[in-house]
Amino acid sequence: MHPQYRIIRELQRRIVVGRYPVGQRLPTECLLADEFEVSRGTVRRALQRLTDSGAVERRPGVGCVVRSAAEELEDGHRSVVFLYPESTLLNARTISAMEQSAFRHGADFGLFAIPPEPETVRRTVERLKRLGTTGVVFIPFIRNNYSDVNNRLLDLFEAYELRCVVIDTPVTRADLIRGDFVGQDDYGAMRELVKRLIRRGYRRFASIRVFASVYSASRRLQGLVDELNARQLPVSPELHRVIDDVPLPEQGRKQLREILALPEPPDAVLCSYDIIAMNVLDELKKLGRRVPEDIAVAGFGDTDYYSPLFELTSVRQPMAEIGTRAVEFLLENRPAVRQEFLACEVILRQSTGEER
Repeated sequence: MHPQYRIIRELQRRIVVGRYPVGQRLPTECLLADEFEVSRGTVRRALQRLTDSGAVERRPGVGCVVRSAAEELEDGHRSVVFLYPESTLLNARTISAMEQSAFRHGADFGLFAIPPEPETVRRTVERLKRLGTTGVVFIPFIRNNYSDVNNRLLDLFEAYELRCVVIDTPVTRADLIRGDFVGQDDYGAMRELVKRLIRRGYRRFASIRVFASVYSASRRLQGLVDELNARQLPVSPELHRVIDDVPLPEQGRKQLREILALPEPPDAVLCSYDIIAMNVLDELKKLGRRVPEDIAVAGFGDTDYYSPLFELTSVRQPMAEIGTRAVEFLLENRPAVRQEFLACEVILRQSTGEER
């Protein structure tokens, strides 16, 4: 990310969360240059963009001061904020694509994390509205009570008339997807993965997923089941396990041991996320099981670092395209609700072996 945009993004975040309240003077160019380890010229250009957008104003003899209210912002000013749960592992390609798309449309871009506490969420949405935010890209909370938390947040967006596009996994109510959404085609991707592994000779599949009620995880399971049914292969309920709400390093380990203890264990385990697949690979190593000779393993996400390093078969999600489309949804101002599920790519590696 260009240093100028990094400074803009961080100052925007601090203004939105109230670290620099309305009427407060920002740190001097010299202090900001030291903090961000850039030249004063870079800081000056970043502050000028914030001034042009109406977020701050320059006062002779004072410096840059945060402006008072959204209605005072310059006509036509547009800004997009990426709102994400504080515990979320972010994808750099998605963020970079959102930022570039916003700047191509002449809009500012900022991002910051939020905790799930209702009052904090409410204050955040109020501040975004007050600052004249054009729209929000939101990645949902993934937790046991995630549906209630996420629906309350979308209710707030609607109450404050703040446009929102959800990415990653949809927020649903009464089994219907709410509002604008752009993400990956989990169902089609899983069917394609299973199809490719069947060609490699695998016939008995197990799956491990987190939080059964999460839309994306449920669609991945449905894709697996439907492809097995289409090929007239057995679908054994005991082979498909849901992870308890346990720390990330433990996810999938207990479920793998339970699956392997069955009278008829599987010859392939499909995990709903790459990090779960990493835990499964580690646990198999501890158990003395060979991959893929004894059992094959596949993940979902094709994480930049883990998947290639561990030769993990995975599904590559179109993360950059998701980020680009989400911002376009917000800035093109089309009135109709849009929901897009983008195609993924199956990446076969050593963890599922060669064709048999």
